[in-house]
Amino acid sequence: MKFESHFLAGAFLMVFFLAPLNAEEMSQKAALGESQEIFAKQGNVVLTQGELDAAFSRIPAEYRLAFIRNGERVDRLVGDLLRIKLAAADAIGAHYNEDPLVKGRMSLAAEKELAEGWMAKVKEDAPDADYAALAHEYYLANPDEFMTDEVRDVSHILVNNEDRSSEEALQLATSLRDQLLEDPSRFEEFVKQYSDDPSKAGNGGRFPRMIRGQMVKPFEEVAFALQNVGDISEPVETPYGYHIIRLNQQYPSRPQPFEDVKAEAMTQAREKYLESYRSRYIRKLVADPIELQEGAVELMAKRYFGEDLELAPDYKE
Repeated sequence: MKFESHFLAGAFLMVFFLAPLNAEEMSQKAALGESQEIFAKQGNVVLTQGELDAAFSRIPAEYRLAFIRNGERVDRLVGDLLRIKLAAADAIGAHYNEDPLVKGRMSLAAEKELAEGWMAKVKEDAPDADYAALAHEYYLANPDEFMTDEVRDVSHILVNNEDRSSEEALQLATSLRDQLLEDPSRFEEFVKQYSDDPSKAGNGGRFPRMIRGQMVKPFEEVAFALQNVGDISEPVETPYGYHIIRLNQQYPSRPQPFEDVKAEAMTQAREKYLESYRSRYIRKLVADPIELQEGAVELMAKRYFGEDLELAPDYKE
């Protein structure tokens, strides 16, 4: 059997997993983790299909298809697994696995893997709930989480400080603002004549659907502080220069209809329910108090640092 150094796994595995399965293939698929067929080989170690299944099962189900379609990820996974197996083979050859502390760490690692897998299964096997009802209940109790964004329709004139000093830019911006206070109808004229914003050719200096987070902070703060339609701000400085901002229209935040957010709310409700179910299981699992043998901690410290703990090294962080 020939093994290639590069698997081109994305194309191969995508075809393999997306192709219709016959009865024999369905039987093989049902026995995930059992196949001893060699998938890859490096030096004296082999990676079986069953071992790859086990590693692949750690990837959340919703990400598996995308993972398979990415050949580089599959190659990297196979390479990592083979590297681990090569190092482990050397460790066994050197009898490192026979060290009592190493045995203990291996046992703890196996228990950790088993516990994590079991906890995932507990969550996966949780009984279904009425997620639509849970979502609607949460929607009613938390209306602030289902509001539309507050939207501002603004226009601006930018006076940059690249072709002039900052003082000159501020002086020009202040002069333009003073003229606009006397005659607001000239705003569009001033945009064309004075604004240094290169996007004005396409938008006329207007941002009709601005929400928080889209603009630089000083611009945003002033734009959302304007109270009345037609208000014109004083010059506000940003890294781009000085802006004069006019409020054209404002659209307050409003509650979204439940039907518009139902799908997202149900997804959130399901995840909250499953996490709550998992948490309840853990609380039940650890309900009994932890009992330590008297003097156990001191005995442990003395095993590591000797009988006189005053002489133990003081490691500084």
